[in-house]
This record gives sequence, structure tokens and C-alpha cells, in this order.
Amino acid sequence: MEPDAQGNFTKLFVMNYSSWVTPGLFGDAFADITPLSHELAETMHDPFVSFDGVHNQTQWWQVSWGLCQDNLEDGDVIEGLANVSYPVTINGFTYHPQNEALLQWFAGESPSRAWQGAYSFPDTTVLTAPAPSLGVNCAGPIN
Repeated sequence: MEPDAQGNFTKLFVMNYSSWVTPGLFGDAFADITPLSHELAETMHDPFVSFDGVHNQTQWWQVSWGLCQDNLEDGDVIEGLANVSYPVTINGFTYHPQNEALLQWFAGESPSRAWQGAYSFPDTTVLTAPAPSLGVNCAGPIN
């Protein structure tokens, strides 16, 4: 973003809108805090995705269930997979935060420099290889 004529930058604020999902409403894996954790992670990693076309642009990526994008929407990568969430039990209640794709997946980094060579977290087995290099609108792959 460019400063205005007086040298001031536009102040931007981000907010998150997400919901608690009643357990069982969308199956066993997508429940309670899954959408909250998804949106909070994306708020931190790509807060201005829809602001004036500015976003944390990545190489084009496509996931097995068809989604094709070029941004750092780390929850979108995993949201259509069977193992979307990672169960965590606290005080006798099991919450389901979403697994998230790591920066190393988007960067196509091989091997990953992340903890334990991971491409996803907290379940490091969800994504086991980096995103392939694709052309614009997921045309490709690029060799």
C-alpha cells in the first residue's frame, strides 16, 4: 500500500466471523471449533485477502478435491479432506480444530524445513508432499 499525499498509510483492521458448529451437524470431523480455527488461521496468514485485490499471493495450487487458488488460505487446502480436523480433549470435551497447511506446502519446499518435515499441522500426515508448481488457473504442472 502506498502512503497518501501527507505520508500517512491507511489504517486497516481485520476481523473474523466464524461459528460454533453443533457436533454431528456435518459429520464427525467438522464440528464445534473447526470453522473458528480455520478462519483464525487465515486471519493471521492472509488478513487482507479481499481488500483491494491485495493478498498473500502464492503459486497456483490445486487440491485433490478440486479447489484451485493462488493465495495463502491455509485452511482451504484441507477443508475438503476426510481428516479436516484434529481432535483435542480438554476437561472431558473433545474439540475439533482444523488441520492447516503450512507455508512450506505453498512454497513447494522439498524437503520441508518445518518441524518434522511437515506440510500440515497439527496432524503432519494430512499433507505429505508440497504443492506442485502449476500454471495460471492451475494449468500445468510446470516442470
